[in-house]
Amino acid sequence: MNRIILLFIILGLLFFTITYPFKFRLAKKIRRVLGFPQVKYIKNEDMDFSSFDKQYIDDHLLIKTETFENSKYITEKLNYTIITNKDTQKDNLPCLILLHGLRDSSKDWLERAKICENYLKLLDQKIINLMNIILIDSGYHGTSWYTNFYNLPNCRYEDYIIKELIPLFKEKFPKSKFGIAGFSMGGYGAFKLGLKYPNIFKVVGSFSGAISIVRMSVNRRVIRLFNFLYIPKFIFSDEDKLQFLRVFSSWGYEILKEDPYTLIKKLDKFNFKNRYFYASVGEKDVESHLMLQQWTDTIGRMKKHGYNFIGNICQNEVHTWEFVSRDLKNFLEYFDDKIK
Repeated sequence: MNRIILLFIILGLLFFTITYPFKFRLAKKIRRVLGFPQVKYIKNEDMDFSSFDKQYIDDHLLIKTETFENSKYITEKLNYTIITNKDTQKDNLPCLILLHGLRDSSKDWLERAKICENYLKLLDQKIINLMNIILIDSGYHGTSWYTNFYNLPNCRYEDYIIKELIPLFKEKFPKSKFGIAGFSMGGYGAFKLGLKYPNIFKVVGSFSGAISIVRMSVNRRVIRLFNFLYIPKFIFSDEDKLQFLRVFSSWGYEILKEDPYTLIKKLDKFNFKNRYFYASVGEKDVESHLMLQQWTDTIGRMKKHGYNFIGNICQNEVHTWEFVSRDLKNFLEYFDDKIK
């Protein structure tokens, strides 16, 4: 009996040693990805929006919030906001869909990320061209992960987006090309949906997104073992972790089906020849959910498998909407260039 206990202790220590995100391992990975031509270490500056006050926004943009009624896939009635340009007759403008983070809402894109101010300033500087912007609420009190819940038929948020919202938006903008991006949980949703539906989304973006959800807990060296893991809910008291298992299930193989890092390797690369990915992360976004670690692993895998992408490590940035606001300029330029 004592030998069995000792064996489990040794295996536990070995697992901990292999999977723990030691700083020296992270530093090594960062040095490696910074050697990629697609990756840059940048410093974002605050933009001056003093000339783009509420009156200016109202004069140039139409911001309309509507509610989707009678969904076949969810019981909630969720809002979405469409931002269009006043005084333009163009019907083929590209559409950018934006997804918010965990426990946030679509309003944060307006109030905290300053999406309208960023867009109008770049437009005024003639850096980008006209586009439409669509903001989506995630549902389930901001914790849906834009995913079909495991074994909960009334919580099919991915189906709601792909089978109901997208057809609605395409009806409104039949000549438009679409892109999708998000912050944190929204970055996860954007990458996952962009990978699963390349026929819909041409450009995909993530700001400190959870683009390798398995990496939040284990190292890539034991990823294959994750297929066989079962994570019981009773070992957690943290509500966010319980919600994660509620969404994705306790089975490792079910979680991997929805993991962008895993999808990057499994999907047919032929479908992504003309698809483009943007991923940025804060240099100091290393606590809690290990966003910098997720970013380095995912960037490395995209490079290995030949995806079209650029990646930015943003100096001194952490996991905030203020970081997103400062980095939007870079993504909007990339989106404008690649959506054509």
